[in-house]
Amino acid sequence: MLLDALGAFEDMPSWDEAADGLFNVGLTLNPSALHGAMAGLLGAGFSPHTEQHFSATVAALEKALAIDLTGDLVDFVSRLSLATLSAIEDADYTFQPLLPAEDSPLEERLLSISEWSRGFLSGFTQGITLREAAGEPVPSMTAEALKDMAAIAQVDTEETDSEEAERQLEDIIEFIRFAAINIVSEAQSLQEGSSENFQS
Repeated sequence: MLLDALGAFEDMPSWDEAADGLFNVGLTLNPSALHGAMAGLLGAGFSPHTEQHFSATVAALEKALAIDLTGDLVDFVSRLSLATLSAIEDADYTFQPLLPAEDSPLEERLLSISEWSRGFLSGFTQGITLREAAGEPVPSMTAEALKDMAAIAQVDTEETDSEEAERQLEDIIEFIRFAAINIVSEAQSLQEGSSENFQS
């Protein structure tokens, strides 16, 4: 399968690897924000499958996050986007938001959850705008999930470390994980349907 050959979900970098990659090119961007924005673009119907589509994805990411993507970073984004879509399309629901390791400080993980959600909203909005799909109705399930993500983006990062806080964080991660899977899967199937109609 072409997608597996290009970048299966096993190729997903860790949060630390992504942070190092961004830092090495002079970006202080939280990797979770980058991954969230990428998932948001996929949720708006973008696809990394062809070079033309991928170029549009890079341009949209630059606008959504107000950054420049050049050189090795473009290759990294390509790997990340293909791995992300592969994980979302996997029947075993292997997709995970790109977040710091579980043994990282709670504050860092909460901040990254907030950044991921904010990134998803930025990517989705940018994607809808660039596809000139603003007039198309957003499915009600997607609209509800986006509203919830907007609330998660405001999460209190000063939360005291406790078992209850850990449980709540796990619940939030599971929510955004499945919300992203559902939003992206629906958008990608709609895109495939419309491209088939266009070709027939």
